[in-house]
Amino acid sequence: MLPSSYQTVLRKHLSEQQYLTLELLILLIQAHRQVQLSMLASVFPQPIKYESRIRNLQRFLLLPQLSVKVLWFPLIKYWLRQAQTGHRLNRSQRRYLQKQHLHYGHWLIAIDRTTWKGRNLLMVTVVWGTHALPLYWQLLPQVGSSSLSTQKRLLQIALKLLKPYPVLVLGDREFHSPKLADWLKRQGVAFALRQKKDLHFQQSPDADYQVLKAQGFQPGASKFYVGVNCNKGDGLGPFNLAVYWKRKYRQKGPKEPWYILTSLPTLKQALAVYRCRWGIEQFFKDCKTGGYHLEDTRVNETRFLALVLVIVLAYSLATLQGQQMQKLGIADYAGRIQKHQDTYPRHSDFSYALYGQRWIYGMEIWAEWAFSLMALKPHKRLFFQRGLHALSLMQQAS
Repeated sequence: MLPSSYQTVLRKHLSEQQYLTLELLILLIQAHRQVQLSMLASVFPQPIKYESRIRNLQRFLLLPQLSVKVLWFPLIKYWLRQAQTGHRLNRSQRRYLQKQHLHYGHWLIAIDRTTWKGRNLLMVTVVWGTHALPLYWQLLPQVGSSSLSTQKRLLQIALKLLKPYPVLVLGDREFHSPKLADWLKRQGVAFALRQKKDLHFQQSPDADYQVLKAQGFQPGASKFYVGVNCNKGDGLGPFNLAVYWKRKYRQKGPKEPWYILTSLPTLKQALAVYRCRWGIEQFFKDCKTGGYHLEDTRVNETRFLALVLVIVLAYSLATLQGQQMQKLGIADYAGRIQKHQDTYPRHSDFSYALYGQRWIYGMEIWAEWAFSLMALKPHKRLFFQRGLHALSLMQQAS
């Protein structure tokens, strides 16, 4: 069963039949990590022919109610408000959320583009811990990079969701335009946008314009320019410009430095927030081979966008469940917390939830065998009791 926050939003806009179908789809995607219609139809719990189950799912994905603005916006607004205000949370929970999601007082917004089977998807996400939750997305009609006008249009919609909160936008080299930085500055939004090496910048009003690639940076170098102007013809600015080239280790390292155009006041802050952009890459990976295998599906554009919405609902549910499992201290029953001297967790909140769902599913299906094995190991009784208690908590978190 879905959490009450999901039920309140979904039942408001869907009929009972539509709601139950969507709930089943989300739970099946969680359990089987697959969104291919043929596979979902094979496990869909309806006593009808296989072809009829496929047609039912196809018709369901054409419903106009499966809209981002109708079903997703109310949920993401609720979670943002809860994380920001700490409504109905104690002090430790509020501190945990702010530590996880706020960076130098800002919500981080990452924009990026990915391709699935020739479909060009531009997405704006909010960084959520080590991963990201989508805010808004759009299929591009052309292959290749997005235009500045498209980027601004998507960001404008996403920024409205975070209007009461301080926001910082992250973008890789596709979003390198100083015109985008200037637009964000005029909107009162902070930014950290990675630049290409052919950026022209001016350190002071009476100085000549220089090119980044001609500055002679070497591995291990870092520099921070304050108050630079960009684009020789437009003179956009002033901005700050962070340069960082990671030192080589055992003859391995990046081939070029990071050039980050930013509104942040220090090199340390610019580098720290830009590293958080990796959350959107993790989200894309979780939607593909690392999670739901979206690239395996073969549906038309309308059904594809509906599937993305269902995936986003399932992904957000898994991420929140994984966070709850870590708070309850039972994540180590779903997966490894650390291996040897690792600094970072081996699995994300999303992964813990998926592995936990599999364990719950296995314990329910094979309960008779499980208890038979337990009976043969009476010396492990205390460990089994702890595990059953963790299983109960995990089911409640789900």
